[in-house]
Amino acid sequence: MRTGLKLFNGAMAVFMLAPLVIVVLISFTPEEYFALPTTRWSLRWYREVFHYPGFVDAFLLSLRLALLSAFVATGLTFLAVYALVRFELPGRKTLDGFFMSPLLVPAVVFGIAMLQFLNLHGLYNNFWGLAAAHIVIIVPFAARAIMAALHEVPHQLEWAAMSLGAGRLGTIWRITLPLAGRGVLAGFLFAFIISFDEVTTTIFITGPAYQTLPVRVYNYLTDQIDPTIAAVSSMLILMSFGLILVLDRIGGFKSLGR
Repeated sequence: MRTGLKLFNGAMAVFMLAPLVIVVLISFTPEEYFALPTTRWSLRWYREVFHYPGFVDAFLLSLRLALLSAFVATGLTFLAVYALVRFELPGRKTLDGFFMSPLLVPAVVFGIAMLQFLNLHGLYNNFWGLAAAHIVIIVPFAARAIMAALHEVPHQLEWAAMSLGAGRLGTIWRITLPLAGRGVLAGFLFAFIISFDEVTTTIFITGPAYQTLPVRVYNYLTDQIDPTIAAVSSMLILMSFGLILVLDRIGGFKSLGR
């Protein structure tokens, strides 16, 4: 039974990772079209990525947007989750469900609704409107990790600090936040990854002035197809893999599963 389960898991891993391996291999081919197998290897398309200003500008925009959205979402989520964990608030389960509700709304539906909202307030094709939408999208991912981390911090330590004269905010800053720091960092990284890779909703709410990297890749593919896209995708795969390793080292996946 265990051998069969291991074989099944291995087959599923190969099935899911094989397309990524193919994309990476294609990115090193010198031909101007997708070609495998090949006997020649080249970094030509990686040079093309940096010579194409659209990809560089889109990457910087995505990086700035993801950092801002993850930072704001993590900060606000920490305060909200702290209240849910530490106090017996009326309707606590309802509030918990409210913070997780973006996971239940299809991305297309959310994108159309956000488009109408931003148009109504004059924020379409605006960086701050785009950031607001991303914050809403990534809140559940930050909340899950932070909530698990706060549950691991004993109440008694906070009571001891406050009994010695520390205020609530001082206790949170000096006791709770350092002890829950790994979970907060995991929530930040989860939020950053989701924001950086978000494409479905972003297509609806952004115009030509603010095209994130995933949107730029999508638009590039509508005009032409060459291994430049494979090179961009390979770099994104490498970046995501690095962040996942960091998450694994700090216990982010364990906290998400609790």
